[in-house]
Amino acid sequence: MVIPKRCLVLLCLCLVAPARPGHAQAPAAAAPWGLFTARYDTRTSNFIYALYGYGSTFAMVGVLHNPRTDWSEVLGAVGRMFTDAGGNSHAVAAGVAQTARLWYGQVYYVPSVRAGIVNVRATAELDYPISRGGVTQFALSPISATVRVIGPIELGPAMDLAAARGDRTPVAIGPELRLPVPRATLGLDGERMTNGSGSRLRLFFTTQF
Repeated sequence: MVIPKRCLVLLCLCLVAPARPGHAQAPAAAAPWGLFTARYDTRTSNFIYALYGYGSTFAMVGVLHNPRTDWSEVLGAVGRMFTDAGGNSHAVAAGVAQTARLWYGQVYYVPSVRAGIVNVRATAELDYPISRGGVTQFALSPISATVRVIGPIELGPAMDLAAARGDRTPVAIGPELRLPVPRATLGLDGERMTNGSGSRLRLFFTTQF
């Protein structure tokens, strides 16, 4: 599938918008901080990301691996965090990733927005090939909208979307459960592919220090 130009335009608009990875709040003062996040996925890639920041600027490294397709990726990026007038956090980052044979440029936008009682979070990623043989890709992995149901526990719908030039666009939808713990969040996604080709279970953990 050819990625619609409107997807690229929307991502660019997000990157230049004033003050949100929705993983963290933008620090109020210049001070060192770190973030670690890991995910296990029964259908697509498992990953580990580590961020180190000072004030609103951060550096990021990560590794991804899909044992079902043997796709592996190592990446590095730098970015900035912002807070908008409503107190919502936004993060943008740009970097490069290396696979077995190819190099990709990457752009990330990760907002965390509160709309009334609903917490909306998303991770948008645009990959564009630097070396020959790659294809442009865009993903929302995931976008979710959760509300508190019992104490600090949040529940709501989540959706994943992955578009790549020359291929169909798989979409998965299902519930997301988030459990805040001291200085960290544990989460669970259970999603079903909309074309009926299967389902996925995903566990994730994020901590900031």
